[in-house]
Amino acid sequence: MSNTMSTDYAAYATDAALSSVDDYAENVFERALDKYRDVPVTAEIIRAKSNLKKFLAEEFEFDSSDGTTLVTTDFGEEADDDIMARFGLYRTKGIVAVVVSGGVKSPRERLEHLIRIFPCFEGARFEVPFKTPTGTLHFIPDGETVPYTVKRFINCGPCSTTTLNSIHFNVNPIVITVGANSDGTSGAGINQKKTDNGILEPNPDWNKFIARAKEAGAQVKNMDVNLTRYVPFPNPRNGGHPDMMTPQLINSLEKTTAMFIVSRPPIIAVTERVNESNSVIGLQLFSSFDKTDKKYQLGLIKLQEYIELAKSKGLTATYYEKAAIPIMITYCMGGVYKEGLWGFSPADQNAREMLSCLTLESSSMVMDYIRTLENLSPAYDPLSYIEAFL
Repeated sequence: MSNTMSTDYAAYATDAALSSVDDYAENVFERALDKYRDVPVTAEIIRAKSNLKKFLAEEFEFDSSDGTTLVTTDFGEEADDDIMARFGLYRTKGIVAVVVSGGVKSPRERLEHLIRIFPCFEGARFEVPFKTPTGTLHFIPDGETVPYTVKRFINCGPCSTTTLNSIHFNVNPIVITVGANSDGTSGAGINQKKTDNGILEPNPDWNKFIARAKEAGAQVKNMDVNLTRYVPFPNPRNGGHPDMMTPQLINSLEKTTAMFIVSRPPIIAVTERVNESNSVIGLQLFSSFDKTDKKYQLGLIKLQEYIELAKSKGLTATYYEKAAIPIMITYCMGGVYKEGLWGFSPADQNAREMLSCLTLESSSMVMDYIRTLENLSPAYDPLSYIEAFL
């Protein structure tokens, strides 16, 4: 254990009679830092950051006149979907069909959200062609069929079995998946799930869909998280395109970032991947941990509580190691979890807005800190859209 372990935490650890020195919170946290502190710098990451800068400056010209592009997207989940729509969909020449996901929010709620964030979509309706400066968007509610033969498919959100099975491909299409396995088949990500019953469930038809695409000669590329997690949006408070600097967009982007940091998913084995992702993202945003700070000490105490809870559920050390960094960042930013709460549902807009798992005063402190960051959450969907046209 670190020789600099705080007095407060040392007393807590002694009183708690912890079962193993390896499970002391500070040791768990140090192991997590050793695993995730090195941020890779590769030619691919550098190129992706350059592409994102061009994307937000409207320097790309997206041309879908060679065949219909189809995008599935869940506006209102995370800010990257909305930004992809404004700087990608809105600026594409030709026809782009946009399936707006169902699930815990209705397609109508999602489309209304997009219009609130970016008024340039004012007047957009389902099944009515929406003219943009250079092309046409066809918004399709999830659960309906796709009436086009598809040249490009970009998987930025989940959809229903009915919608998925209605998709037919042109010869040699381009398929971009987000959160899938490297070959495009379903993995742990949500974008390959089905929305049939208003909830996200594994979709046994997804792999058949990928097989159909490959039979048509598809180039299938999954956006590797080892790339996308390291390409964050710049904080629009520091300048940028006017549409990135509206109060609505800034709030959405900051609350997405806050959610990644403060909201732990349900403590079950399948959410380990979420914690790992949030560790990678969080450590790029905050990495100065002062062991003499009272907030750091309180973070260790709370992390120890989380460790004991995870162990009581039969979860292994790798599970709580992957949650350690975002919990510690939350406390070092001034956050304090409410008793018995570790997070909130991403679908609960009010909970996201209020950071409801934190005390009211501490949630304001976290948001004040996030507003000062140089970068915010990752640009998953813009990078995916760019990739389909390179």
